[in-house]
Amino acid sequence: MRIVQRMIGIFRHTIAERHARGKDLGRLGAELEASGQRMDTKLAAASDTPDHREAIAHWVGIERWGQRRLRVALGEPFVADGYHPYRPERDDGVHALRQAFAETRADTLALVRRLHEAGVDSSTTVRHNDLGELSVGGWLAYLVQHPEQESRGRLRG
Repeated sequence: MRIVQRMIGIFRHTIAERHARGKDLGRLGAELEASGQRMDTKLAAASDTPDHREAIAHWVGIERWGQRRLRVALGEPFVADGYHPYRPERDDGVHALRQAFAETRADTLALVRRLHEAGVDSSTTVRHNDLGELSVGGWLAYLVQHPEQESRGRLRG
């Protein structure tokens, strides 16, 4: 199983870095904003099922964890943790999780502005547990791609 996870990590790393190549933080922020709007439309149509709750909580947790890692580029210490502590409670339902996703994405967009204002280069790297050293641009691309790719198969009426 670990070998499969490693192969997926190599693939996702390549895709994220390719997506980010040649893009500044402003452009990546605009892509995150547009992605958030597309995801909100999908989440608005999602029924309140345990599978949908699990998927949305996963995406929110990953994005919050990603924010923590991105703040390393602003000088915060690196913390070698996983995403599980960043996940919201699933018991409040899909509506609350949709709100959590929107708030989390707004926080990510504010963080992108902070990174830009601080003059952080999008090629600065911060470690991802499965993808290895990922550039700030790669992290932002990953946060665009992750929920959009997974939602294609996990969100159904």
